[in-house]
Amino acid sequence: MRFFFPVFLLVLFTYVAANWTPEDYEIFSLNDKIKSDLGSEATFYSWLQLEKAHRSSVAEINKAYKKLSRALHPDKFSKKSRSQRKKAEERFQRLSLVGNILRDNSLKQRYDFFLKKGFPKWKGTGYYYSRFRPGLIFTVIVLYVLVSSFQFVSLRINRKQDYRRVVELKEQIKLQAWGGSYIPPSDGSARKVQGPGGLEFIVSAVGDISLIERDADGNQILNLLDENDIDVNPGFRLSYFYRLPVGLWNLTVGKITGYTIDTTVTFVNSNKKLVETPGESESKKSLKKKLAPKGERVELPNGKVIYTRKKK
Repeated sequence: MRFFFPVFLLVLFTYVAANWTPEDYEIFSLNDKIKSDLGSEATFYSWLQLEKAHRSSVAEINKAYKKLSRALHPDKFSKKSRSQRKKAEERFQRLSLVGNILRDNSLKQRYDFFLKKGFPKWKGTGYYYSRFRPGLIFTVIVLYVLVSSFQFVSLRINRKQDYRRVVELKEQIKLQAWGGSYIPPSDGSARKVQGPGGLEFIVSAVGDISLIERDADGNQILNLLDENDIDVNPGFRLSYFYRLPVGLWNLTVGKITGYTIDTTVTFVNSNKKLVETPGESESKKSLKKKLAPKGERVELPNGKVIYTRKKK
């Protein structure tokens, strides 16, 4: 891509340059020479002192041309130095070309067009229009906006793709556990299956799917697969629009002043279902057993129930 862009510009400039006709090149070159000789504001019309400029008639152009050609004829400089005579001859040649262009309707229209829209500049290999050259700050801002926009759009697309992948994985695991059916087993039992990559899953009777993992002690941990754990609509704080300037602040001013901005973003799934591991279930049963009332149950006349202590 880095190689393609300069090549593209070169081809574009070559194409533009190739569109200039030989007559256009003659007009450009003559215009540059006259401005160099008479000043940057000089035009063909101002040199001939045509006040109506492009609205001048052919008769007016001929009259002005003859008047100026008599004043600039090289014979008037015959007694001057060689360099002055040469300069006078070159100037008279330019005047002759100007007269030819302004008296030719098609060439005059081309000159008038460039005079109105602007003349291209000579760039060493051809005539090109001057392009806007952005400064460093402008370039950095444009890159910041482009990169941040691309990152934010990509982030949202990736989140939605992750969401769909989890949904498809759950569908696959559920069908595998229930024998290709969408109806849970009649015995209401949970089914353990092996999924992609050798991962193990448990599918409950109600269709909840949990990934089986183990901690350092070998205890089994069930992690519920829930596509809603994925934030498919990430906010502004996850984009480079926010993170790049904040990160720059934390690395510079924040480090000096001690005031840094926390970039942590937490997403909470409000519909999260809790899945108990077998160990947690047994511990709860044991806790209930410990907290269960002991002794003989006695109902008082007022309806209140108490438990007597067991006799030792």
